[in-house]
Amino acid sequence: MAQNGPAIIKDLEGFTNVRSGPGTDFEVIDTLFKEDFFYFTFDEKTAWAHVTAWKGRQIEGFIHKSRIQELKSLDNKALKNIITTVLDRQRTLADNFRTAWKLKDSLAYRITIKELEHYNDTKYNPILEIIPHYFCSTDDTEIIDQFFATMWADKGSASEMPSFYIGDCFICKPDLIIEQLDKIRDKEQKNIILDHIEWGLMNHFEVDEDGNSNNKEYNKLIERIKKASP
Repeated sequence: MAQNGPAIIKDLEGFTNVRSGPGTDFEVIDTLFKEDFFYFTFDEKTAWAHVTAWKGRQIEGFIHKSRIQELKSLDNKALKNIITTVLDRQRTLADNFRTAWKLKDSLAYRITIKELEHYNDTKYNPILEIIPHYFCSTDDTEIIDQFFATMWADKGSASEMPSFYIGDCFICKPDLIIEQLDKIRDKEQKNIILDHIEWGLMNHFEVDEDGNSNNKEYNKLIERIKKASP
């Protein structure tokens, strides 16, 4: 069964207990805090939901349905604040990692790569799923600028997830994405972002091993990328 999310807890105390089964009679096996992202599946027979989260270790169990706040259901202001916070922190961690790598500081390198990987798994990757939903419904180019800056700071990453989701943003609002791309003066930065978008499009549409497709929308969007190339 497909999971819903990402979500955060909705609790005045700032945390909720994760139980081994769908009910208060079951053992408390873990805790979710207000800053944790998680995924959930409703138990149709009870008022509880099965949840999974990754916090450096797998968390899996049950919480009451009333404790769930899906990110997509937040108002735009609250959702933008969460997205911005995550993107800002991701850029900081990526910058710290690059600095340690350039200085050939082995201890700092080990620390920063561990921090970056943990943040990717627990915060950045889940919030990437939300960016197209937010951007395509609000036309908020500030978030796109922050997303561009984060991809640039994280340019050494092998993760394909930023490509997938910036590709989704481009599919729904190509004009706005091109407008923001045109403001970038650094050719390398612009090319890196264009590469991300192209790879995202190739993942979204059915293409052959050479990147060719009979899909008219795909070909139209690819042409726009080529024209935007510096």
